[in-house]
Amino acid sequence: MKRMKVTRRDFLKTSGFITSAVAGSSLLSMANPELHAEAMSPEKSATRTTALAACPYCGVGCGTVIQVENGKIVSMRPDKDHPTNMGLQCIKGLTAAEPIYVDRMEGDPYVRKDVWAEWKKPGHGDMDYVSKTKGSFDEEHFVRVPYHDAGEMVAHKIAHFQKKYGGNSIALYGSGQLTLEGQYLENLLMKGVLSSNTIEANARMCMTSAVTGY
Repeated sequence: MKRMKVTRRDFLKTSGFITSAVAGSSLLSMANPELHAEAMSPEKSATRTTALAACPYCGVGCGTVIQVENGKIVSMRPDKDHPTNMGLQCIKGLTAAEPIYVDRMEGDPYVRKDVWAEWKKPGHGDMDYVSKTKGSFDEEHFVRVPYHDAGEMVAHKIAHFQKKYGGNSIALYGSGQLTLEGQYLENLLMKGVLSSNTIEANARMCMTSAVTGY
């Protein structure tokens, strides 16, 4: 069977088309079942504070109308008067507020049970230990740990890996949504402290559609 040759340009065109097709209906209808429905209530809107902002995701910078009530974001919708998106917005931007209020993200961090059990052994056990539940995100495999204790474990393991395997054994997957100060600090840590050049970000894949558009 003859293999089809796919060029980088073909890949970008195809991925851009698929992304547009999947998101198209939500883009045009501004569908956001929970947040958008909240925004449409006149009586509720009267008690809310409205702020204009840019969507926190990709580099397009879509104008966004944010409504806040009792210190909580209750609505995020596209700004029809903004010159960049003119009332259109992808599903990521429409639901940008939802991850803030996910219950499992509140409180102390999660650590895998077997990793934590290994860490609590005398001398912190095997520092190269790999979780037997790696790849599974069922809550039964996790335990809540105080931030200070979890941070101490992470710091010790990073120092161990850097010393034993070298700086490039530690990788960082960053994000275009970080502030300028945040990006400076992460690069200072990786390059200046750990001597690691293994740095990547979601922006590489995120911007393939933008490359196609340009």
